Amino acid sequence: MDRSPAAARARVEETGEQLTGTVRIQEECLQLEVTDLRELRLLRRWIGQVNGPAYSQPYLVEEPEGRFRLYVGRAAERVRTRQGIL
Repeated sequence: MDRSPAAARARVEETGEQLTGTVRIQEECLQLEVTDLRELRLLRRWIGQVNGPAYSQPYLVEEPEGRFRLYVGRAAERVRTRQGIL
């Protein structure tokens, strides 16, 4: 099975809808790249809902240029610990 970064990318297109972003499946997380302002605002709103203090996972992180990473399991715990969140 091919495990190259190109093979790990997933693209989903709905009939009649324009593709506005990319999802990359990485070893530790899903990386979301959005270009649509509505999707960007939605993901930013999710950060506050998903990353509550009572829940250690999943963990959603915003990076520059409309990129988000969604971590689950041990990866979420590692990233939260690195950022000083227990």
